[in-house]
Amino acid sequence: MKFLVEPTNRLRNVYIFALIVFAFIFSSLVRLTWVYQMDVPGNDRMQWNDEFMVTTNDSYYWAEGARDLIFCDKDNSSMGEYYQQNCHQEFDLSPTEESLPKLTHFLYDILPFSLETIIFYLPIFGASLVVIPIILIGSRLNLLLTGFIAALFTSIGVSYYSRTVIGYYDTDMFNILFPMLLVWSIALSIKTKERKYLLLSGLEIVVYRWWYPSSYSLEFAFFGLVILYTAYMLLIEAIQNKKLSMREILPSVQNTSSYQLLSIMLIGMMGAPFIVRLIGVIALFLLTFKKEFEKFALYILACSIAIFFITGGINPIMDQLNSYIFQREGTIADGELHFFSVAQTIVEAQTTVNIMDIAERTSGNIFLFTIAIIGYGWLCFRRPVMLIMLPLLGLGLMSFKGGLRFAMYATPVVAFGIGFFIFRITELVHVYIKNKKIALILSAIFTFVAVAFALNPLIKHAWNYRTGTVFVQDEVKLIEDFGKNASREDYVLTWWDYGYPIRYYSDVKTLIDGGKHNGDVNFPVSFALSHDQKSAANMARLDVEYTEKRYLIEKMNQNRSKTDKIELPSNNIAWMMKDYGFINSNDFIVSLKKDVNLPKKSRDIYFYLPYRMLDIYPTIMRFSYLDLMSGKSVRQPFFLISRGSKDMGNIIALDQEFSIDKQQNLLIAPDKRTYPIKRFVQAGYQSDGFRVNVQNLRYDGIYSLIQLQTYGVLLVVDEAMYNSTYVQLFYLEQYDRELFELVEANPYGKFFKLKI
Repeated sequence: MKFLVEPTNRLRNVYIFALIVFAFIFSSLVRLTWVYQMDVPGNDRMQWNDEFMVTTNDSYYWAEGARDLIFCDKDNSSMGEYYQQNCHQEFDLSPTEESLPKLTHFLYDILPFSLETIIFYLPIFGASLVVIPIILIGSRLNLLLTGFIAALFTSIGVSYYSRTVIGYYDTDMFNILFPMLLVWSIALSIKTKERKYLLLSGLEIVVYRWWYPSSYSLEFAFFGLVILYTAYMLLIEAIQNKKLSMREILPSVQNTSSYQLLSIMLIGMMGAPFIVRLIGVIALFLLTFKKEFEKFALYILACSIAIFFITGGINPIMDQLNSYIFQREGTIADGELHFFSVAQTIVEAQTTVNIMDIAERTSGNIFLFTIAIIGYGWLCFRRPVMLIMLPLLGLGLMSFKGGLRFAMYATPVVAFGIGFFIFRITELVHVYIKNKKIALILSAIFTFVAVAFALNPLIKHAWNYRTGTVFVQDEVKLIEDFGKNASREDYVLTWWDYGYPIRYYSDVKTLIDGGKHNGDVNFPVSFALSHDQKSAANMARLDVEYTEKRYLIEKMNQNRSKTDKIELPSNNIAWMMKDYGFINSNDFIVSLKKDVNLPKKSRDIYFYLPYRMLDIYPTIMRFSYLDLMSGKSVRQPFFLISRGSKDMGNIIALDQEFSIDKQQNLLIAPDKRTYPIKRFVQAGYQSDGFRVNVQNLRYDGIYSLIQLQTYGVLLVVDEAMYNSTYVQLFYLEQYDRELFELVEANPYGKFFKLKI
């Protein structure tokens, strides 16, 4: 601890340690309330292998990488010889090289817990570590009370808690910890000019980038503030020493520490592999012990800038801006084809964010947010070094553009603002009340009440935040049973929401997932799910074979010279069109309704059709009901979901103000226009298995009613939707036996094997 905080005495050291432990336990206990609420008799649907399952889809991505690393561990004989020899197949998209799976693998080796237990509980402890740098910052600034309050507040802030709740196994658990460590080391490097903070700043940047590659923009923002601080100090020195020229001021000794900090930050951020940046930071730090270093500090900074640009250090920030801010169009062009942008279907990206939303996500309500902003401004006035936190506030305010996912970055800024505001009020109590004993009692009471008031909305949010697990037991059983009979090289075609869980529980391949879901890769999957069975089968086989062929060629291109590389079409649809001689994508799509000379079958393909896909099915269709030549949406098929149907005699009232005239077999729209109903279908699981009953109503009908008895849902669909693969295979089990074979099924989902 002495190295970390340099307390004036041992008692203070113990006191700081006690505050850290208290804040850590507080944060952990608040997160554990989820288990307290959910772990009740009979509530085992959210458990698998005697442990709760994760609470977000992305968790399965990291869990897949951790699982494969564990299976690949030759020292782990308990996993069996099969997994040791076949632990990780080529092109399976498993993140075995990422930081979180590697950390999980390490923890699995040293802890007596199952993988399921580690990934479920790790967010509690990872997220709670943020209290350490926050309290240390407060300690070194002689604002220990402020730091302690800020630690409590940050640890359970609404946005931060939502993205680090128990079971939220994701890199977000450390994505506030590392920035706060940087704030701590950079601020103290500026304030104390001690060498150890140079090393810590450089190492933190290197490790932060290893943990979260998208951290670049935040690191660069910190770097920019240090530049502004350095320029400010040079200006002050120039004003104070008017007789000196800038050429004499620039290399002055008192500015050397800033040059050193900038240099080591640049080496940590350069576009080079982890080990190169790590060695570079350590080497540069060791150079600071040389007496000559101070003399040449400015020249070393110039060299560091050159190295930074030469290695491509500036490139990532443009990629991130393009990804988060600029790509918001309804369609994205890919060569001569246009695909639907996934950004337009994400609620978080679509929702208009206002200051009230940000206030609620960062502090709980607008009143506390206002107090926080006042407090932070007050803090910066008294401790200007805390301006170093501005990048976190700026990133949090990116919620206006990029969605509320960014709000959590502003949480520690808000927390320090509230903490300092409370601290200053207690100071004022001591100023205006001369009796020290009374002042102490009043300030203690005020602090307790104020902190309780500030934490109250956050604790309430945590208590009421009862998010469920991604899947329930019956779904996982279905997927695992399927995986036991499927090859690890087989593909499962399903929507990207289920890509990661399918890969984790079945250990197969998928075409799209939570990270691979651009418009061009979504189109074939959307098409296969929402069009007729013949077209779906042809598209599935084509997309899988072209995807594997693309992987192989890209791998070969890595070992070829630039002139020998094979140039590939930008997307699979364009590649298919080229090979099959089509110029117009619409003609190519029509051709899939007939027999196609398909590529040679290299592996089996399965369709996973879950019931939970029902509500997002209209969104899924948007990706393929699109004219790829123009990028314009074509007429969307009609698909109405009604869960609140009411039989009112001759009329059945449906959701969205639709109704059915039972006497005339008409669908009545909200505008009172009527449409004839072609058929009424009852489908569902009975005691003797799955049964379907079709009753034809009107020859001129254009809509069908499908009563899903198992789910208590009534669907109203047009002919295109009635004949779609998802409706025919999952809800009606009316599948073409020459194209598909049902291999696993229960009310939660069904697996169909493609026969071609």
